[in-house]
Amino acid sequence: MENWSLLSNVLGLAIGAGLNLYAAVLVTGLGIRYGWLHNMPGELGLLAHPVVLIAAGVMYAAEFFADKVPFFTPIWDGIHTFIRPVGGALLALSATADMDPMVKVLAMLGAGTLALGTHSSKMGFRLMAHATPEPATHSAISVAEDFGVVGLLALAFMYPWIALPLMFAVIVGILAFLPFLIRVARFLLAGLFGRVASWFSVVPAEEVPGAVRVFTRSVKGAPRLTSGWLRPETGELTIRRWGRVKELRVGALEPGVEWGFVFNVARTSEGATFYLTKEWCACIRRPDSSFSEIGR
Repeated sequence: MENWSLLSNVLGLAIGAGLNLYAAVLVTGLGIRYGWLHNMPGELGLLAHPVVLIAAGVMYAAEFFADKVPFFTPIWDGIHTFIRPVGGALLALSATADMDPMVKVLAMLGAGTLALGTHSSKMGFRLMAHATPEPATHSAISVAEDFGVVGLLALAFMYPWIALPLMFAVIVGILAFLPFLIRVARFLLAGLFGRVASWFSVVPAEEVPGAVRVFTRSVKGAPRLTSGWLRPETGELTIRRWGRVKELRVGALEPGVEWGFVFNVARTSEGATFYLTKEWCACIRRPDSSFSEIGR
């Protein structure tokens, strides 16, 4: 029974960290400090230390507000791509501190991977919600995530036999969406790199002559967030999937973009929409063969 409870604790902390690391730490720490949670495994009792609770509370407050701003949320979550998996791995290490070293290593690797998968899933759904960038939708999603973290951890710590089937269902769902999650991760890394590269006026390399790199947003015949190369004047889109090259005609790129801090959204004459990373926004070739900046 103890092993199943420990597994439930580790999985709950990993999934919670992937959704909201600071909420997971804060809820667990408060539960231990005020006696709601008893006989916690390993060194999880450290989460009840006042310094840890204050730090988690401050960071949770920051995330609570950052998570409600549609255009800032992708930046915040992009940065936490490197934080939440590490946090999940460290929480698993704390929970298995009394176990064999091999168990601790496996718990860290598994929890870090699961936290990354959960985080990527969250980012994917947030990016789909970004199609309607108004605060009410994002606020509702953010609040639902916070309640989800609290509810999941309560079940994981107090009712492991109920929590385990739910968490295994989450894992199966993440595996089913793995191709999409890989595209999300690539998209996020490209966006962060492009934002930094644009500040230093880095000239991107063309893989397809005369084309700019784009990520699909709403394109018939191409999955969302697929990386491709678009010729702005002719509207020819080249994408590669599973080692195969696919050519689509999506219409010429229209002037003007919808500006974002990390990504811009461009549209074509046939209604297709794309995400442009910032380093490519100055590389749209116009009919006069000049390069025109379009909202870096």
